[in-house]
Amino acid sequence: MTQRYVVVDLETTGNSPKKGDRIIQFAGVVIENDQIVDTYSTFIHPGQEISLFIEELTGISNETVKDAPDFEDVAEKIAHLIEGACFVAHNVLFDLSFLQEELVRCGFEPFYGSTLDTVELAKIMKPTSDGYKLHQLAKEENLDHSRPHQADSDAYATALLLLELKKKLLDLPLMTLKQLYRLSFSLQSEVSELIDACIASKLTKAEVRLPGITTFRGLAFKKVTDDSEHIEQETEFPLDDEGKIAMLQNAYPAFEARDGQLSMMNLIHDSFESRQHAIIEAGTGIGKSLGYLLPAVYFAKKHHEPVVVSTYTLQLQDQLLQNEVPKLKKILPFSFQAVLLKGRSNYLSLAKFERALREKEDNYETALTKMQILVWLTETATGDKDELNLTSGGQLFWNRLQSDGLTYVGLKKPWIELDFFERAKKTAAKADIIITNHSFLMSDLLTEDALIPKEGYLVLDEAHHLEQAASTQLGRRLHYISVKTMLNRLGTFDQKQLFYRLEKLLSNNGWSDGSPTYTFDQKLSDFSYEFDQLFYFLSNQAEKLSRSIGPKRIAFKIEDPSWKQAILIAERLVDLSGSMIMELERRLHRLMDNESSLGKNALFYLNDIEVLLGHLQDTRDSLHECFIKPHEENIYWLDYTKAAPQHGVTLTVQPISGSKWLWDSYFGRQKSVIMTSATLAVKHSFQYFKAQLGLEKEWVQTAIYPSPFPYKDLVKVLVPNDIPDINCLTVDEFSENAANHIIVAAQAAKGRMMVLFTSHEMLRATYYAIKDSEVLDDFTLFAQGISGGSRMRLLRNFQNFEKAVLFGTTSLWEGVDIPGEDLSCLVIVRLPFSPPDEPVTAAKCQLLEKQGKNAFSAYSLPEALLRFRQGFGRLIRTPEDRGLLIVLDRRVITAKYGHEFKKSIPPIDWKNVSIREMADLIEEWI
Repeated sequence: MTQRYVVVDLETTGNSPKKGDRIIQFAGVVIENDQIVDTYSTFIHPGQEISLFIEELTGISNETVKDAPDFEDVAEKIAHLIEGACFVAHNVLFDLSFLQEELVRCGFEPFYGSTLDTVELAKIMKPTSDGYKLHQLAKEENLDHSRPHQADSDAYATALLLLELKKKLLDLPLMTLKQLYRLSFSLQSEVSELIDACIASKLTKAEVRLPGITTFRGLAFKKVTDDSEHIEQETEFPLDDEGKIAMLQNAYPAFEARDGQLSMMNLIHDSFESRQHAIIEAGTGIGKSLGYLLPAVYFAKKHHEPVVVSTYTLQLQDQLLQNEVPKLKKILPFSFQAVLLKGRSNYLSLAKFERALREKEDNYETALTKMQILVWLTETATGDKDELNLTSGGQLFWNRLQSDGLTYVGLKKPWIELDFFERAKKTAAKADIIITNHSFLMSDLLTEDALIPKEGYLVLDEAHHLEQAASTQLGRRLHYISVKTMLNRLGTFDQKQLFYRLEKLLSNNGWSDGSPTYTFDQKLSDFSYEFDQLFYFLSNQAEKLSRSIGPKRIAFKIEDPSWKQAILIAERLVDLSGSMIMELERRLHRLMDNESSLGKNALFYLNDIEVLLGHLQDTRDSLHECFIKPHEENIYWLDYTKAAPQHGVTLTVQPISGSKWLWDSYFGRQKSVIMTSATLAVKHSFQYFKAQLGLEKEWVQTAIYPSPFPYKDLVKVLVPNDIPDINCLTVDEFSENAANHIIVAAQAAKGRMMVLFTSHEMLRATYYAIKDSEVLDDFTLFAQGISGGSRMRLLRNFQNFEKAVLFGTTSLWEGVDIPGEDLSCLVIVRLPFSPPDEPVTAAKCQLLEKQGKNAFSAYSLPEALLRFRQGFGRLIRTPEDRGLLIVLDRRVITAKYGHEFKKSIPPIDWKNVSIREMADLIEEWI
C-alpha cells in the first residue's frame, strides 16, 4: 500500500497551548506516489487578540481572522485529513503537539501514526547547509515559498522540500542507504520508514554504478580527480598600468581602474622580487584582495614557489576561495592552482570513522552526526569539518573522529590513499597559492614537520590581528567543561570507559602487573572532586570581584593572598594528575611492548588513551603554570559568565607580547612578508603596528592607499550636545541617557541601525532600558550575548527585518559587511578605549611604563583610534551607500585627544546637535 503523507503547518498566537495559546491558521498538503494530490488551509479565530509581534511575523492580524471559523468548526475535517497518514512538518514536535492539544480539547482522538520531521531529514540529506530554517532551505533548493510564516505557503514549501529530499535519498548508493537505515532508529521521527521505502524501491531494479562515486571498505565517496597538471606558460607580470587595465577589462568590461589597487600590485610584486617585507594599508573599495592575489600568482608561477595567503577570519578565507580566486582565473591568461589548508584536526580520519560506524551504542547526537557524515562523504572533496553544519553534540563527537598524528600506522594504512589530510598536503605541495588562517599558520610554523615553507613568501591579510592571533596561539586555556569531559571519558573501572578498557586489555592478555584498580579509581575521584572545588572557588572569587551580569575578565596574581586557597588546591591537583599520568604511562608501555600482537580494536583504544593522556598532561602543565610557577612575561586571567557560575569559568594564560617572539623566531626568516589591512596606520604612521611586532628598528617598505569613496557626500557625523559627559555618570545613568538618544535615532531612521558598545555591561543596561520603555515595541531588537545565536546569525536576522536595531560589542566593530540600505545608521556609544582593568590592557600598560613610556599615548590611544576607524568602516561598503554616524561620547569634542578621532577617519562634516536636531537631520539624510 502506498504511503500517504500529510504535510502540516500551523500559525499560532504563541508557543504553548497549555498557557492558552491558540491556532490562527492551519494548512495541510497531501502527497501520494510522490505527487501533491490535495491541499487544505483555513484561518482560525483564536478567541483572543493577536499580538503585534505575531502580526509582524506572519502578516495575520485580528482583522484577518475576525470572520474565520473557530477551531471546533474545522476540527473534524482536520482529524479526517491526517487519519492513517504519516504526519510531516518542519519541526514536527511543535506542530503535532499543538494540534494534538487542540484536537483533544475538542473531543477527538489524538494522532497515533508515524511522524516525519523535515528539519531532521534536511540535516541528514543537506549536511553542509548554512541553516535549517524553512526559508533558507527553500532558497537553496529554489522552491516556491512566497509568503514565509503563513501556514499555506510554509506547508506547500515543506511538501516540495520533502519531495526534493526523497529524490536525494534515492540518488544515494544502496550501501549508504543501508548504513543510514541502521542508524535511523536513534532519531526522533520515523525517518527509518522513508529510508526503508527508498531501499525497497532500489532493490526492485538492478543497481546502476553512479559515475561520480567510488567505494572502499563499505563506504561510498565522491570520486576526486587530480587536475593539478603543471603546464609551462608565459607568466611575465605586466609592469605598466595599461597592461594590467587591459587584462582586467578583457575579463570584466565594466572594470574601473583604481590607482591605489594598481600601485599596490606593483609594490607587492617588487617586494617579492627583491625579497623585502612591506606594510600596506588599503582602504575600503581599493580592491585589496585582488591587489595582492594578482602579483602573488604571477610570482608563484614564474619562480615555481608557492605564496601563502593568511587571513584572521574564516569568512575572508572562504571569500578569497569562493569569490576572488574564480575572478582571478577569469582575468589571467594562464591557469593556476589555489588551495585551502587548515589544521589537521579540521580533517576527518576515515580510519576513526570506519571504527565509529561499528559501535552499537549510539545516542541521538552521534547517530545524527554519523548519518550526516555518510551523506557528506558522497559530496566532499576535502573532508574539511568546516563544510559541515554540526549540532553542538556533533561538534563534541567530531573530536573522536578528527585526524591526529597519533593514530597507529597499521590502522591508517588501508585508508592512506583516500586520507583527506594526506590529500590536502599533496595538493598544497603542488599549489601556487596556499590560503590559510593565522591560527593554523602560527601553529604550523611552530612544528618540526611544517607544511608551510619556513623560508618562503607570505601575505598576511587582516594583519592588525597578528598580535592577538600570536598571543592566543602561544597561550593556554583551561575550561571546566573540557576537563570534566576528559575525566568522564577516562572513567573509573566500574564506569567501564577507557580506563576499564585499558585494564581489560592487560588482564585478558596476561600482561597485568597486579596493580589494584581501586588506587587509580581513588586518584581519579579525588582529582575530579578537587577540580570541582578549584572551580567553585574561582567562580566565587569572580562573583565577588565582578559587578556586571555579562561576561567578565578578571586578572589574578598568585602573590595576592586572596588566591591562596586556589594555590593549595592546584598543588594537590598537580600531584594527583602527575600520579595518574605515571600509572597510565606504565600500563600503556606494557601494551606498546606487545603492540604487534594487539588487534585493531585494541589499537584504537590505545590511540584514544594516548590522546587523552596528552590532554591530562596539558591540564597538569596549565595548573602548574597558573598557580605554582607563573612566568613574568605572561598574563593570567579568568573569563567568567555569571549565568553559568562554575561551568562558565575559563582560565587563560598568554604572553604579554607574543607577536614579537613569533616575528623574531619565524616570520622574520621568511624571504618576503606582506602585511596588509584596511586599518593599520595611526596618525598616518605604522609606528604603533611595527612596535607591536618588535619591528621598530627594521626597514620595511610601507604604503597607504586611501579609500576612493567620496565620504563627504556619503556620510555625516552627529554628536549630541545635550548628553552628559560619560565620565560624570555611573554606567546605569549614562546607559539611560544613551537609551533616550538611541530611541529617537531609531525612530527617525526607521531601524536599519547598529549600536556599538565597548562593554557587555553597558550594552545590557542600555538594551534593557530601551526594552523597558516599550517605545520601540514595533521594532525588532537584536543584542549580542542576549538574543542568542552566533555573530553571523545575528547579522542575518538583522538584515531580514526592516525595522531592526542591532546592539553589538567587540566582534561587531569589524569584519561585518552590510552594504546598501540594510545599515544606514551607526551609533558609537563610547569611544573604544579598552577598560583599564582589562587584564591584557593592564599588563601592556604596566610593561610600557616600566620601559619609561607613556602608556596612554603609546598603547591606549592608538588602539582606540584603530578600533574607531574599524567601527566607522562598517557604515559605507560601496560607493552607493549613504549613512550617518552618531557618536554619543562627547569626549570626541571636549577632550584634548578628541581631534585625533576626527582626523583618524576621512574628512567629513561633523555636527554638534540637540536631540531634536539629530532626529530632523537623520530623517532628512536617510
